This record gives sequence, structure tokens and C-alpha cells, in this order.
Amino acid sequence: MAKTIHVVINPGSGQPQPVLHTLNRVFRAAKVDWDISLTRQNGDAEKYARQAAASGVDVVAAYGGDGTVMEVARGVLGSQSCLAILPGGTANLMSVELGIPKDLAKAASIAASSNSQVRQIDMGKIGETYFLLRVGLGFAARKVKIADRQLKDKYGMLAYSIGALKALSQSQPAHYHITMDGQKIEAQGLTCLVDNAGNMGVAGFSAAHNISVSDGLLDVILVRNAGFRSWVAMGENLANATPDPDSFHHWQAREITIEVDPEQPVQVDGEMAGSTPVTINVIPQAVRVLVGE
Repeated sequence: MAKTIHVVINPGSGQPQPVLHTLNRVFRAAKVDWDISLTRQNGDAEKYARQAAASGVDVVAAYGGDGTVMEVARGVLGSQSCLAILPGGTANLMSVELGIPKDLAKAASIAASSNSQVRQIDMGKIGETYFLLRVGLGFAARKVKIADRQLKDKYGMLAYSIGALKALSQSQPAHYHITMDGQKIEAQGLTCLVDNAGNMGVAGFSAAHNISVSDGLLDVILVRNAGFRSWVAMGENLANATPDPDSFHHWQAREITIEVDPEQPVQVDGEMAGSTPVTINVIPQAVRVLVGE
């Protein structure tokens, strides 16, 4: 059982709910000592998580969306503290990936329970930035830029569908130069994903069937065009069939460099991060995360 828990709370995430009341009820019943930090701007969650881990707490919990979870994971990187995820954002992809319930009380119980398991998960690194989920280039980045906080507050998960439709009209195939563990590939593509985790927001739904957050590999997925065949190819990959190579490519590697002509925008775990070229590496078993039994 966790004896000390520090919760980093992003008050701007998701929809209003009685967070402190719920945490107090669960943690008091579990007889754990806990405290909180409230974020106000980007970077606060990482700073508070690092301070908490350095103080020796057993668990640093992240309440917020995937951006908050990513920052807290960076903060506990290299420490002995475990990460607990309390889903409070719009998509909560990492919690779905790890089977952590969206219900706050149930997620908090995992953070405090002696029966919870510890799973070691990989992180990716792009430049000096670490990530848990994925890097998206081209269409995948434009979609994230359009689905901003205002759109998510108004429409929730539907904001990503609205962003995708608008981004399609702004995206054209580009020429990708990809080097993966020394192997060079050139191909036309509408969008490219470099995935650490495969989850797309629905349990069991992944861009490719063999993506794992704990395998020490990153998955490079190149969608050739916006046509029907590309999305059918992704569906075939989900069904463990062989995807059409004219529409969809999937590779695995530990180190990836991507150049694109013309340059493409880049997003990292839902945050815009400049443009190509990029170099991306995997950090195997970087973070210890509490998951259910």
C-alpha cells in the first residue's frame, strides 16, 4: 500500500467534479498520507512531480488529461516514485491504454491499494522533450492544433473529429525521408505517427495490433493518403490482417529520424512542437506506473 501520495492537479482539465472530496474519501479510507499541488501553467506539473519524487513520496499521482500525465511522468523519470493516473481530461488515452478506470474514485483506489500492480512503461524522446503516447506529423498535427481547449470544452471528444475533418482540407501528401535504426525509407504520405502507445481513445482500438507501451520499441505508421483505402488498411491492421502497402506502412524501431518535403507541423502528446525534421528515440522501461490487479 502507498503510504504517501502527492497529487498534481490540473484544475483546467476536463469537466467540473468534486476532486478533493473524492480523493479525501478514498485516501482516508486507505489510511494514506497525501497532499496536492495545483498547476497554473505549462511546466508546473513536471516541476511539482519532480519535487515530490525528490522528497521521497511513494506515489506521484496526476489528475488531468494526457498532457498533465506526460508532465508528471517526466517529473518522476529516474526516481523511485511510482506514477498513478487519475483521468480528468478529455481523451485520457494513457489511462485507457493501461486499463485505468475513468471513474475518479476507482482510479484513486488503484493509487492507494496494496493489491495494485506496478507496470514499467517506455517513454519516447524527441529532441529534449519526452513523451508517453505519440508524435504526429502532418495531418495528425493539424488535427490537434484545430482541436484546441476552446473546442474541447465545447464538444468534448467530438472536438477531435471536428479537428480531423477540418485538417483534411488543409493537408496534402508530402515526401517522407525516414531513417529507422540505420535503414532508410522514402515514401509519400499524408501523415506519420511515431507511437509509443497505440491507443486511440477506445479500449482495444489501436492503429496497429502489436503496439505495446512496454516493448522497448517505437512504432512508425505512415498513412499514404486521405482516401478510403488508407482507412480500410488501418482497419485491416486492427483485425490482424496484412494491410495494403500502397495505403499504409508500419515499422518498428528504436531510433527514428524524419525529414519531410515540404516541412510538416509536429505535435507531441497533444501539444504543438514546431515542425520537421525530427529525431526520436525510445527510453525503455522509463517509468513505473500503478495499474489495477
